Amino acid sequence: MLLDLINIEKVRRAIVYFGVMLLVLLAQNDILSHIAVFGVHILIAPIAVVAVGFFEGGVWGGVFGLFMGLFCDMYFNDTSALLTVAFPIIGFFSGALVMNFVNKRFFSFFFVCLAALVLTAVCQMFRFIAIANTNILPVLATAGLQTLWSLPFTFAIYYPCRRLSGVDLSK
Repeated sequence: MLLDLINIEKVRRAIVYFGVMLLVLLAQNDILSHIAVFGVHILIAPIAVVAVGFFEGGVWGGVFGLFMGLFCDMYFNDTSALLTVAFPIIGFFSGALVMNFVNKRFFSFFFVCLAALVLTAVCQMFRFIAIANTNILPVLATAGLQTLWSLPFTFAIYYPCRRLSGVDLSK
């Protein structure tokens, strides 16, 4: 009787996406954090958040984004909870975009990831520009390079997440 209340398929998918989150965080924090091109590190967490929102819907994307943001803020030791707020918004709106405006093909995914990476970079550089009153050009260059270095990882995240979700694009 109690097992009738639990949707085993959703529990299975939640466990799988938790594993995806751990793999993305492991790759970002332990492997890619040691690779800096022109002093800029790659940030692939927003791409994973977009992927879950893209293939599972806005609610799944928002919840996944919340947990991904919490873990990223804990790793970066950021007390502002910036990513904890930004990632659920990115996940929810990527799911809403798929429901209403774009298809689930890679071309659409790429541009939604580009928008998510730009939004994350804008949120990250806001405090440096608005509060610390620093020079804007180096901050913009860093944000642009971070977005540019992160975009190739859309290939590495799109196809496994599409496969996990079971989306058939041949229709």
